Amino acid sequence: MDKSILEKRIHDQAEERADKYFEMIRLFFRDKDELVNKLALTNSKEKIYFKTDAYGDGNGMFDSQEWLSEYTNWQDIRKELVKKYEKEETDNILSKLDSINYLLEAQHD
Repeated sequence: MDKSILEKRIHDQAEERADKYFEMIRLFFRDKDELVNKLALTNSKEKIYFKTDAYGDGNGMFDSQEWLSEYTNWQDIRKELVKKYEKEETDNILSKLDSINYLLEAQHD
């Protein structure tokens, strides 16, 4: 396996893990009809809803990562999570390789 393919796969998995946080929060708001189109930031010039009922085209903070990034530091947090998860994924792979190497060396003794 090519090193760049492995690095890309590690990065993709790390991004998927980071995006799960956004999805959990987005689904929470989607499933709470009492909050959709109601809960909003009110100390800004305009009322900014956390979630709107316009699926895909809404402008609530949790309608998309782009909207969340417009109103919060989500992209900074996401970058930190991706970096952390890349390290964890890499460490996990290296640990597995060490285990395999140990078994292979034991067979040659």
